[in-house]
Amino acid sequence: MYYLSETLARDRSSDLYEQARQTRVAKQAAELRKLDRVRQRAERRLLRAWQRHDELREMLEAAG
Repeated sequence: MYYLSETLARDRSSDLYEQARQTRVAKQAAELRKLDRVRQRAERRLLRAWQRHDELREMLEAAG
């Protein structure tokens, strides 16, 4: 009887550990996806800023 309780407790502990590990991995993956979206947005904003810079420079050169 004692052996059975010990085995069940060990199995439960292993299950909880694995569940915690999987939850941690899922949270890390979600955070990486979020950071990737932020990076992509920043890259698009930077590209638009450079394009606008070029447009304004061309306008100034044409006016001057």
